[in-house]
Amino acid sequence: MARQFVGFAVVALLVELNSVFLHLRQLLRMSGWAASGTLYQLNSVLNLGTFVAFRISTLAWMTHWLALNRERVSLPCFAAGSVGLSLIMVMNAMIFYRLLRSDFLAASREGGRKDE
Repeated sequence: MARQFVGFAVVALLVELNSVFLHLRQLLRMSGWAASGTLYQLNSVLNLGTFVAFRISTLAWMTHWLALNRERVSLPCFAAGSVGLSLIMVMNAMIFYRLLRSDFLAASREGGRKDE
């Protein structure tokens, strides 16, 4: 029983690969490098890409796996997994929206104002 969900847990760790870019983004903003350009923009693109690849895709796969393997998972594990994944997906949706709004949508609005 103890080794039954090791693969599932290892896949869950893929989500943390995006944390590198999220934390680097925060460090760049705190140090004032966000306004100056290229490194921050590169990190923003990598952050968004790894967010989709390692957070959204991984959590979607985990939810799909849990739904397909319902009969192989005990009720307490299924309930904990379902509730946990639901909460994490809501949190990630909020983070994704804030990243888009802050790094991409705000930049396009500012660009539109400069042209006016």
